[in-house]
Amino acid sequence: MLPENVDFGADVLSGYSRNTFRIEPNSASTGITAGRIIQITLPENSVLDMKSLRMFGKVTCKSGTASNTNKILGVLPANIESLISSIEVFVNGVQVTQNSNEYNTICKVLKLGSYNQDAQLTTGNLVNHAKMMVSLPDDKGNIFGDNSGNGEIADFCIDNWSNFLGTGATRFIPTDVLGSIVVRITLAPDSVLSGVIDISNKKVDDADLDGATKAPSYTIDNPYFTIDSCVLPDAYSELLRRRLSQDEYLPLNYKEYYTFVTSGIAATTYSNRFALSSGCINSLHAVQRLDSHNVFGAATDLNQTAGPRAPVGNTGATSEGKFFTYKTFKAAADYLDGDFKFQFNINNVANPQFLAGNKFAMANLPYVNNKLTPRTQGILVGGETAFCQGQAVYTCMLSHPDMSAKVMSGLNSRGINSQFYFQVQGLDPGQVNSTTPISSLVVVDTTASLRITAGRQCSVIW
Repeated sequence: MLPENVDFGADVLSGYSRNTFRIEPNSASTGITAGRIIQITLPENSVLDMKSLRMFGKVTCKSGTASNTNKILGVLPANIESLISSIEVFVNGVQVTQNSNEYNTICKVLKLGSYNQDAQLTTGNLVNHAKMMVSLPDDKGNIFGDNSGNGEIADFCIDNWSNFLGTGATRFIPTDVLGSIVVRITLAPDSVLSGVIDISNKKVDDADLDGATKAPSYTIDNPYFTIDSCVLPDAYSELLRRRLSQDEYLPLNYKEYYTFVTSGIAATTYSNRFALSSGCINSLHAVQRLDSHNVFGAATDLNQTAGPRAPVGNTGATSEGKFFTYKTFKAAADYLDGDFKFQFNINNVANPQFLAGNKFAMANLPYVNNKLTPRTQGILVGGETAFCQGQAVYTCMLSHPDMSAKVMSGLNSRGINSQFYFQVQGLDPGQVNSTTPISSLVVVDTTASLRITAGRQCSVIW
């Protein structure tokens, strides 16, 4: 056997070509506000590169008013997909996504562990508005232009999709076999925005932003989508016809996410209980947030310079919007576990087999996302204070790592009454009480399978 790097060889993929197409929405394209729906139909009778699907548009913020009557300029959230509340996908009339109304939360929770600083601070900033503005400069007219009296204005691009559109085990999808693919996108509420008082050098975490009499809002204009369509050699079409004639169906695995929320938590201990029937549960991701997270207010400082913070500052983003702030709500300093403990329970089996602390959660976040040294690319959480004050995610892995998306290795809870718990104790009563209750949210990462048969017949095995 010879190493590949000393071998000679050449080959040609003949009969191959590709091009990019623009897709217009089926509805109005100007002045689209929060809660409105944008719908498109992807090209039919094509082989679509799903990794090339992008949404473009222009987003414009409108100002609000603080309780002290100062004007609040609108600030866009980190990661522009935060403007999406839910996505429904229909393949030949069959719904293949469960229409979670917290799509933006799912994206944020997953990104904290699965993305890395290299991508977030380069292509993320370039394409996806990966970081939010922190303070208002003296020359706001240069960064807000004609919208300087209202806040941010920007052209945007969304090219990461946390569902059927971006997580399929097969990247290239033949719509002549599947049929039409319809996508319905519902825009997020205005509360996903942050704000800054219209005074130079004011910051997005200014306490004067809380209790605003009028919150900033946003509109989207001229949205459109692009996708690449490919022409493959004739052998590809022959292969599909042969598979459809010989096999019962063509399987297409993809990720599907569920959210389970317990609200009104005012005690120092709680349990978020839920049940789920799925053929493959890959992992659990739990966060804690204020019950009032969806009420406009000051952003969170992830790189604090006062208080019981970690001695080393944060790497990467330095602020997070209130809507997407996930805290530990513990009394101890950021560099200590204190009394805080957590544990998952699956069908009366504890995971882990002990009450884990905050540092275990920090260590588990890259582990569950398979970011292991020395080949790690790192995660987005860049410091203990950032984790504790706004990016705390508690994870549990239930599938085998390094497996192809075509292989289901996670927990099969179908056909049994599976019960799940996320249990927490040791919360700080000064932060969690009847005046400031919190909610617990668990994102469940599962693998669904779309089965395609002859005649464009489709069914989903959840």
